[in-house]
Amino acid sequence: MRISAPNKLVGKVASIKESSGMTEVVIDIGDQPVTAVITAGAADALSLRPGDEVFAMFNATSVMLIKDTK
Repeated sequence: MRISAPNKLVGKVASIKESSGMTEVVIDIGDQPVTAVITAGAADALSLRPGDEVFAMFNATSVMLIKDTK
């Protein structure tokens, strides 16, 4: 499999929580977890289970940082 997106992380599904037609998937990538919220339909289509290896891909044109200056 080849993907053009450079922003990808490989990890294992740590947990899955379904709620209101959406599914929260926590992915263990090593240093810290990554959380993705996808539709329940997408989660079903992927047949996600804890322990499955997945790729988390990011497509963003900008990232904003905010620091509290108190």
